[in-house]
Amino acid sequence: MLNIKSVMVTGASGKLGAPLCEALVAEGYHVIAIRHRLPVGVAGVEEVALDVADDKAVEAQVARSDAVIHLATCKEDREAVIRVSAQGTFNLLDAAMRTKRPKRVILASGDAVNGIYFNPQPLPIREDTPMIAYPGYYPLSKAIEETMFQEYFWQANVPTVCLRMSWIHSEDDILTHLTVAGEQFGVPVWSELMNDEQRAKYSGGRDAAVALRHPDGKPMLRHIVAVEDCVQANLLALRTDGIEGQTFMIAMNDPFNYVEAAEYAASRLGIDVLELVDPVGKDFCIDTTKARYVLGYRPKFDIFRLIDSAVEFRRQGRQRRQRSGFKG
Repeated sequence: MLNIKSVMVTGASGKLGAPLCEALVAEGYHVIAIRHRLPVGVAGVEEVALDVADDKAVEAQVARSDAVIHLATCKEDREAVIRVSAQGTFNLLDAAMRTKRPKRVILASGDAVNGIYFNPQPLPIREDTPMIAYPGYYPLSKAIEETMFQEYFWQANVPTVCLRMSWIHSEDDILTHLTVAGEQFGVPVWSELMNDEQRAKYSGGRDAAVALRHPDGKPMLRHIVAVEDCVQANLLALRTDGIEGQTFMIAMNDPFNYVEAAEYAASRLGIDVLELVDPVGKDFCIDTTKARYVLGYRPKFDIFRLIDSAVEFRRQGRQRRQRSGFKG
């Protein structure tokens, strides 16, 4: 048994960080919640403000942690990608190597390293699929981080685990992505795919859910994951023996169909369905077999439950949690 009692979480004020900290506290762990800019705002954690590029500050916290979950990231921040993803990850892993304290060091990676959506994906994406990331600083950062985690395991026997998670959705993210009115979450940008008539129709706040198709008319398929299921995966990775040095794909059981999702969201919200064609995006599917059989991972959210949860979030009038991001 790993006998983990204290868990250090970097990026603790982010989209995944705060819900994960809440779950760790509920499970009885002592949580050292590392944040950079925004407060974590989770009861029961020990909140520590530090810069992951500060090697001495990082080592001081690693030296008192039975496990580390590394969530800190820079997204599309050119000024921070080396400081956070390269220097910060190096500091964390090197401290784990030198102190020999953590029994498990977990990385929150992403399927961006496999080039999802942008690159053709003829087969379900598995853990052994090559890391050929799509363009951007965020995909680059995840490829850097995964490589460092793998090498520190092989070279120094640091007990690393990589969770390669799909696009994470929480709160009402899925509705913000699927619909055309108001703030939009993710790509593609719907207005760029509309013709002039459609732009005029939906320019005044009228809303619609997008039934996205390929140029041949087939519905687009895309794999995502609910934040609750990412929390589940991290908890499992903390308590599963014998998984050091391994990577696990974390996603819903199946990719969602944009046409079916749009029709369902439109029926729940009482809005239009808008047919659009994406000339760029590629279908992809994540194979979660290894996570299911080795970790015991069981995703609780499919696209319909995710939409239901987002609709309920809005109907309750709940406020979105403020989300952190490293800005240098």
